[in-house]
Amino acid sequence: MKKTICMVAMVALSGCGSTTGPEVDLEGAFVTTPIEVTLQYGEDRVVAGTVLRMSFAAVLGDSRCPSDVVCVWEGNAEVEIGIGAGMGPTSALQLNTALAPRSVEWNEVLVTLLEVTPYPVSDVPIADAAYSVKLRLEPVS
Repeated sequence: MKKTICMVAMVALSGCGSTTGPEVDLEGAFVTTPIEVTLQYGEDRVVAGTVLRMSFAAVLGDSRCPSDVVCVWEGNAEVEIGIGAGMGPTSALQLNTALAPRSVEWNEVLVTLLEVTPYPVSDVPIADAAYSVKLRLEPVS
């Protein structure tokens, strides 16, 4: 039974010879060209044209300067992104908007945090469910 499940997963991950989207190489890079991905808080999905699974797991902190306030420093938003391949384990990546790291290399894929929305406004709390992140995935050269 376990062998059958593994074989089904391998066929599903191979794309059955599909030529849509970027080419996928299970032995090396998972993306061949840069891809931008937007995830809503709590969303967990496969990135189109790849075997990558990504999730927006948590907002670890948001100290960005509200748009209606003048601040000495822009502040920082820190988020946790989950990434994995196929049915494999998920790795947690912590990314920041203003502090390091903004980018993390994972299995020959460079994951860069481009944006966290919404942008804060003073005296208006942001519920976790309202957040989204925009990421860029690109092959490590």
